[in-house]
Amino acid sequence: MPHARSSSSHAAARPALWRRLPVLLALAAVALLVASYARTLQTHIAGSFVEDSPASILKNEYIKDVSEIQVALNVWGTIHHTGYPLFAVLGNLFTLPLRAVGIEPAAAASLYALAWGIVALAGIAALIGALTGRPALAALAAVVAGLARSIWLHNVVAEVYSMSLAISVIMLAVALWPAPWTGAWDVRRRVWWLALLGGIGVAHHRAVVFIAPGLLLAIWPHLWAARDRWRSILLPALGLALVGFVPYVYLPLRAWQGGAWVYGDPGNLNGLWIEFTGHEADRLVTLPDGLAGLVDNVESVGQILIAELTLPGMLIGAAGLGAAMIGAPQRRAARAIGLSAAGPLLFAALYHTAVLPEAILMPVVVALVLGVALAADWLLTRRPALAPALAAGLLAWAIALAAAHTGTIRELVTEPTGLHTIERLRFVPREGKPALMLPWGPRYAAASYARLVTGEYADILTVDHKGDYPDLFDQGYELYTLPETFYTYRPPWPTPYGEPSDWWSDHLGALHLTSAAPGIVRIQSAPWLAEAAESPGTPLAYGIVQRAAWLTCDAESIVLHVIWGADRQPDGDPSIFVHLTGDAPAPDPPNADSRHPVYGLVPFARLSPGEEVRDDFTLPRLPDKTQVRFGLYEQTADGSFANYGETVLPVAGCEQGRN
Repeated sequence: MPHARSSSSHAAARPALWRRLPVLLALAAVALLVASYARTLQTHIAGSFVEDSPASILKNEYIKDVSEIQVALNVWGTIHHTGYPLFAVLGNLFTLPLRAVGIEPAAAASLYALAWGIVALAGIAALIGALTGRPALAALAAVVAGLARSIWLHNVVAEVYSMSLAISVIMLAVALWPAPWTGAWDVRRRVWWLALLGGIGVAHHRAVVFIAPGLLLAIWPHLWAARDRWRSILLPALGLALVGFVPYVYLPLRAWQGGAWVYGDPGNLNGLWIEFTGHEADRLVTLPDGLAGLVDNVESVGQILIAELTLPGMLIGAAGLGAAMIGAPQRRAARAIGLSAAGPLLFAALYHTAVLPEAILMPVVVALVLGVALAADWLLTRRPALAPALAAGLLAWAIALAAAHTGTIRELVTEPTGLHTIERLRFVPREGKPALMLPWGPRYAAASYARLVTGEYADILTVDHKGDYPDLFDQGYELYTLPETFYTYRPPWPTPYGEPSDWWSDHLGALHLTSAAPGIVRIQSAPWLAEAAESPGTPLAYGIVQRAAWLTCDAESIVLHVIWGADRQPDGDPSIFVHLTGDAPAPDPPNADSRHPVYGLVPFARLSPGEEVRDDFTLPRLPDKTQVRFGLYEQTADGSFANYGETVLPVAGCEQGRN
């Protein structure tokens, strides 16, 4: 008998466990989401550049604006067009207490984006739960959506799109919530909420408007039934929609207050209008070039959705949404969801380069996941026994997304350009009044973060490409930049890295460059001329003179410093070789690296009589390399190499510390 009772008890336990399995799998999915976000939350200043070579810089569009937003959310700043004022105000209110308890400013900005992401995912789960009555299904579907590539990334970096998605999801929930629709007051209340949220959403990001057709389809039967009350419904709704734009007063207020980080010129009506309308992006809003261009855009949209959800996931999502629109009990809701995705889909296909298409397509990803959930609910009403299998399938989908995207997102959130930029600021000379010029973008934002947010380099003025450089010189500032700046704005003479640019002459007139420290270029409008009392130096070739050379070092690096001069106008343009060697210099010819002075930016032939330039070469500190050997060379017409002078400096004699 005891044995019989035990068998019966086990038999009863198995169905009970089977019934609880979807809940357990949902909890596992939520744990997977939490772990994925915890591992990928960006905690330092963002980058966005991958440099394959000095002349080739790739900017990752996913995160190119993140460092700017990290600064703005910590200094009560403003953000690029279209301003995002409510996002900025709420973001600064959010980061302030986090910084007070010791959280890094960059991490606090990421947590702010994550907070909006949690609102979006909670809204997805709540909507699915309300439409299906299945909390486990709701949790699993929300996790799948949260592990789609773009949603995941924008939930762990300081970007504006998690707020856009959160507002869009909340509006869908308001429009599709199954009850109550019992009278005119309920219609009025929902329309007013949608108007208020819609105004806030469109004021935040104009792409939120694309879900409007789906919202209208969702509420239309009820709105039509209350058509005799439209005046009392729609006029207040218009007023509530306009309320969403009130935060725009923040932009001119910060400009008038002299805010440290104000984008554009919102302090006057024209500048505010330019920011509000996103006029700077007009050049990007162009139709595709004929049918071939449209086909390319459509293919790109398909590739993005595959990358978001995997190919099987995208196909299942499309099939699920289609099935739900045709036959599910909530088919009207499914049709509204599908129509809400049509606008972003069409915009991304037509205006593919206008904005980040991955961000614009996030409502499409949500719609596909919602479609799968509604189709699964429909199937479960017919075959309840399939619940564990469907839950397991959704968990497997979530695991597949985590596996597919973890590496990519980790690479993006740890991209070190911003950190490297800040690290290089320690080489900027502090004598006098230093000003660092960097074109607007991630490097400029990173340098400004170190100046305005952390205060680490508060003594270095940061100025972007719109700065008044003659005025800076008049104020006694010494102007510096990074060599990478000249890949964006070329010097006004041919270099190995590109054709001349008239940008510098338009802003500075004459341009003269020299290295001021490792990785730092000094910019002046007049050349550096040799002092009369200086040593004549060592003549090399073509009127080029080596005035001085020395080494500095630390535990990891050796820096070779060379002062080149010209005792007449150089009539040749040799290259520079720099080698680390052992005790006995290697007899093989120098490598043909074709470098010019000042990081390859200043050909010797550009030097005027009496002019000097400094060069800095950073080399690794290797135990078996005891000498630095350098000089000039060129390749002759017959293909051989000619050396013009050679200097050998012992590493043992280098000065500790860099200068």
